Amino acid sequence: MSGSPMSGSSRSGSSRSGPGWGPYLVGYHDDRPGITEQVLSVARDGDGRSPYDWLAEAVPPGSATVVDLACGSGPVARLLPGARVVGIDQSTGELAMARAVSPSALLVRARATAMPVADGAADAVVSSMALMLLAPLDAVLGEVRRVLRAGGTFAATVPVRSVGAESVFAEILDALGQVGTGYPCDLDSSSIAGRLAAAGLALEVDDTGLFTRTIVDEEDARVVVRSFYAPGSDDARVAAAAAVLERRLRSGPVRIGYRIRRLVAVARR
Repeated sequence: MSGSPMSGSSRSGSSRSGPGWGPYLVGYHDDRPGITEQVLSVARDGDGRSPYDWLAEAVPPGSATVVDLACGSGPVARLLPGARVVGIDQSTGELAMARAVSPSALLVRARATAMPVADGAADAVVSSMALMLLAPLDAVLGEVRRVLRAGGTFAATVPVRSVGAESVFAEILDALGQVGTGYPCDLDSSSIAGRLAAAGLALEVDDTGLFTRTIVDEEDARVVVRSFYAPGSDDARVAAAAAVLERRLRSGPVRIGYRIRRLVAVARR
């Protein structure tokens, strides 16, 4: 499943491995197919790129076979027209949406730890806004290395918690009751290079971009709020979080920034 741009974490690197995350994630994406793409596809950085453009740029030219891990509704695959893309996800809702817009795509329901791809068959593996959700992380990274050919590329984007342009997030997280709730996997910058190396992947790029979008009306505000992962939050908390943005909208359109981290690694020979 393509990950939400939001989490309940107020700190990069916090984690939560509670048993409820797995069922929650599948249900979330089955109920809201395409919501991550809906929110992020209109966000842009200073060069006019979406987060999906930025991730696709990391795929080397000429990559014939690309695995899109946790592909969601398939936005990255549509940016790689020259490649044979294998989209893998656990959400039937997301896969159905991906098939509707890309009927010729090869889309498979499978787990990240057991991808139905032959050893060394992929020139690249990409994962958009989902790596922090794919547990156990070390097993997932090992599976990524298995399907990559030697010298192949692994590229992933994940959200980053920060202050400043994203200060509105703190208000929404507080309304949702999610302050301090983290992702299942810890991607702290001090440990990710070592975890990639242990799987046979050499980290070459670890950079951060800021992508902004404008919330123009109450309907858009509700979509943005629903894009937050909020395990355990009830309808009343979701409504309260939407009200945070609706109050801001009374003063005009609201700009919201998504700070995103990109990791690019190469499979060791």
